[in-house]
Order: sequence, then structure tokens, then C-alpha cells
Amino acid sequence: MVCACGKQLRAPGAKPGRVGRCPACGGELRVSEETLKTTLLTKKSEDAEPEGPSVQVAARTRRKKRLRSSSPDTDIWDGLVAAPSRPETTLRESLLYPLWGASGVAILVFLPPLFWITSVPFITMLTALMGNQSGFSIAALLICIPAFLGLSAVLGYVLLFLGKVTASSAMGEIHHPHLPDWDLSSIYFGLGRWIWAGLIGGIIGGLPCVVYWIYCGDIGFFDRIILVELAAVGAIYGLMALLASILFEDLLAANPITVVRAIMTVGLDYARPCLVAGVVIVVVSTLFASAFEVENPALAAFLFWLSWVAAVYLAMVMLRVLGLFYAGHARALGWFRDRTGWGV
Repeated sequence: MVCACGKQLRAPGAKPGRVGRCPACGGELRVSEETLKTTLLTKKSEDAEPEGPSVQVAARTRRKKRLRSSSPDTDIWDGLVAAPSRPETTLRESLLYPLWGASGVAILVFLPPLFWITSVPFITMLTALMGNQSGFSIAALLICIPAFLGLSAVLGYVLLFLGKVTASSAMGEIHHPHLPDWDLSSIYFGLGRWIWAGLIGGIIGGLPCVVYWIYCGDIGFFDRIILVELAAVGAIYGLMALLASILFEDLLAANPITVVRAIMTVGLDYARPCLVAGVVIVVVSTLFASAFEVENPALAAFLFWLSWVAAVYLAMVMLRVLGLFYAGHARALGWFRDRTGWGV
């Protein structure tokens, strides 16, 4: 309602004939039948879908903002870059996935320093233990245990989050999953699932890559290309075994029958996530190797931290691609996963 003095007023629930006074000038206001009809028509026109493409986009944007402002899960939208409106279809779009949600940004900011803190003592002690010429030292081994437990807890937490990334991506969701709770039993169970799938994939497909890495001598440009190809071949079984164990929430799902049948079902489309995994493995391993080759301690420490950042970032991208791959072939594979189990 608009008073004669120009003051605009709202009177929710007002009925025709009701009388009130303007808080600005004290003038009398009466709700008429025409005022109520005008208000109802205006509200109806605002709720209706506007005509015209540009107006429709603006209306949808306003509705999304209202939903985000009223939702308790607003943290999934406040990343460093804007999230797309649909699941991405190209690798270039997926490269920004870790940056468009608060969960991914938090993992990138807080977890690499924890990796650095827990891994440096463990690696230093392990190197000293292996270089001990006087024989096996029980005391040195006991010193390594706390560092190893801390590193395994941080690694298990990150892998638990990466499993949620795979699960949410497999459902075609855009936003990041929630950060997992710091529960040691869940963390070590998730770590065991990854170790199981990694061992199966490594034994069956990754052995040629490791053998070539050991016996090829100095690694050149063409050696890196061969390593990428071998790593991609090794990832064929390992990735599908990992995907099956995550989506079925069962370690036995990584059995050869389920994995090989799934690979034969999807065919050549499976080459894309395998190649991405091969590139990620080579890039990350090269960064870690370069960190150990630097003689300057400060620069080596910085490169070691940067290697952990790159490892976590690229792992999110790789598993996003893997999850979206399943989302595109879910009907053909016919796998089932309880959505509430991961709490994405």
C-alpha cells in the first residue's frame, strides 16, 4: 500500500475494509478490494515463469540465490571459482573442480601442511634406519611408528574424502561432498579399501610400469611418454576395482569377475579416465622425485609441500573424471550404491 505522503507499507494478511494509520504521517489507510486484487496479481506474476530467454535466466538465478540463502548447506557453493550449472563434459572443465566448493578448498589449504609435517619426520627416520650400517635398530623403528600413524591418519582422511568425491560425482552431482568426520575407525577402513584396490591394480597392471621405471636408467622425454602409457594400462584394472569397491561399499566388489565384466561393457570410453590417471601418477611422482633431488633444504621443503598440494589437487580431478565416467555409463553397468552410506 502507498500512503498519500508517499510512504510504502506492507500489511501481510490484511483484509478489505481494515483500517490503519501511516507510521510516517499518521494518515488513515483503508485496505480496499482493488488493493488486494492488485497485490495478488503482482505476486502471481512474480512467481510465474517470465517470457524471454534473458528474463528466464535472471528469474532462475534469483530463485537459486533464494534457495542458497535459505539452505543450511551454503558452504558447498562458496569456492574460489563459480560452479557450473551442469556436470562438466570436458577435462578442461573438470580441472577447476577442486576450487568451486568450500570442502575442496579446505582440503587443499589444511591437508598438505599436515602431510608435510607427518611425512618429513617419517621419511627422515626411515632413511636413517635404512642407511644404518650397524644393523637393524629396534629403537629407530619404534621412533618411526608415531610418525607413520600420523601420516596414515591424514592419508586415510584425504582418501575418505576422495571416496566421497567419487561417489557424489558418480551420482552426477555438481557440488562438493561434505567433509568427513574425524573418526579413526572410518578413516582406517577407507584407507584399507584404497590399499586393497591399489594392491590389486598394482600387481595386475602396475608391475610393468614399476619395472620400466627401475631399469630404464635416466628418464628422458620419450621415457616419460612410455611411463604415461604403462601407468594408464596399469590403471585400467586398478581404477575399475577402486570404483567398484567405493560404489558397492564392499572390498569383495573389486573381484576380477566384476571388474573385467565392467571394463568389457564400457569399452573404449574407459580410456579417458585411465589416461588421466596415468598422467596424474607420472606428474605427481616426478614432482616428489624432484623435491628429493634438490640440494637446497629450503627449496626442497617448499617443493615437497608443493608436491603434496599437487597430489591432492590432481587426485580430486582424477576421481571427479572417474565418477562422471560412471555417471555416464551407470545404466550399462547397472551397479547400485546406497546414497546415504557416504553421506555426500
